[in-house]
Amino acid sequence: MNLWADLENNRLPPHDTMEQGRWQRARRPTERIILSSLREWLLQDYAASYCRSLGATRIYRRCYWIDGLGIDSKVTGPVQIPVEPEQQNGSRTGKGRKKGVAPVVPPILQPVVTLSQALEQESKPITLCGLMTEAGSSKRRSGREKKNGAVREIALPKESGIVQASWLEVAPLLLKEIEQSPAIFLLNPFGPATFTQDDLTALYQRTVPTELCLLLSYKQIETCLLLARRSSEQAATLTGLLRTDRWKALPTADEEREQAVDGFVTLFIAGMQRHFQFPVQSITLPMQTRPAVVEEAPYLLLFATRRQDSLLSMNDAVYRYHRHINEQSHQGVLGAEWFAAQQRERADEALEQLYQRTLQQGRTQRIRRWPDLRQQLLLANFGRYSVYDYDMIMRKLLLNNEVRCEWRRAPIDPEETRIPGSDDTLIWR
Repeated sequence: MNLWADLENNRLPPHDTMEQGRWQRARRPTERIILSSLREWLLQDYAASYCRSLGATRIYRRCYWIDGLGIDSKVTGPVQIPVEPEQQNGSRTGKGRKKGVAPVVPPILQPVVTLSQALEQESKPITLCGLMTEAGSSKRRSGREKKNGAVREIALPKESGIVQASWLEVAPLLLKEIEQSPAIFLLNPFGPATFTQDDLTALYQRTVPTELCLLLSYKQIETCLLLARRSSEQAATLTGLLRTDRWKALPTADEEREQAVDGFVTLFIAGMQRHFQFPVQSITLPMQTRPAVVEEAPYLLLFATRRQDSLLSMNDAVYRYHRHINEQSHQGVLGAEWFAAQQRERADEALEQLYQRTLQQGRTQRIRRWPDLRQQLLLANFGRYSVYDYDMIMRKLLLNNEVRCEWRRAPIDPEETRIPGSDDTLIWR
């Protein structure tokens, strides 16, 4: 499906249009490229960090990466993943896996398996199991599919693999199978078949760690609103999903489509927020369209979590993603050093503003615990600064005697400057 009006097709660009990852012509990324980049970014910058934090608790030994965006299984042939030497010798081979035998998985799941192998070799190991579903249709079907008069049961892979069904078809079976394990869900609630409130409630009510990454396509939302105004059945679906019919008051004129989409997203987030303590985060997805030009893709990623470690991991992932896109857009262009200098200058100014904001907020509210103040600042500026940036600001405040800390455990070295923890008390001057 075309995402930009001026995009002719969804094929990958010819090789001669790219050089070392840089766009050479003014052509926007295709849907296929956007989804591939999204998966890679979430896996490497978010899932890796979050899985390590889960492993550190020593409570969970497995986390699932559930990708329900939909893929075409006809073009995902199997490939052997190299087995690490430790696995060949029989250590940490995984449940039910023969020693020295490499698992066979589709290429699209190779990054998940590679990351899982790395996580299993760490001092606090955890296994990441990736499951991807096939693309669905606009017609809902149950977990049992009739084909040529026969009934075919949908089987779930024992390890990472592709489920031969769409997310909505397999969701009840899959959620039951992984009910005791943490999971990261990457889903599109407005794909070929629109989610219902029951579909989302099944995810909201999970009692184990559940991280939701819902990908919204602006064009799909426009189509959904258009159909709802023509179909009473679709209108009832939207009203049930949002738990309100306020979407009917959204503008209908073509020139107000952007306003209508924004209003719809606001209603959708409000419905999600009832189930989460932390605010649902709206994450834009900037993409490089040509040298030194970055534009937002017509997508929005909604992120919801109940865990602070997951929130911190996603904040840093967004920070790194935006910084990487900006840096990449300037590579190889005339005046690249000037662009880099300008970016460093803006970053320094932003950090100075953060310093002053932290000082003012700390003095005004007299917040005693640094993790509490840091979380307030992070939520107000999600993805703009890294957790490291916040901690370095606190360190600078301590060095400048703007605040002092009553340590629960006194530093061994009086000259040591630590970052206050949950048990340490801040005294603002």
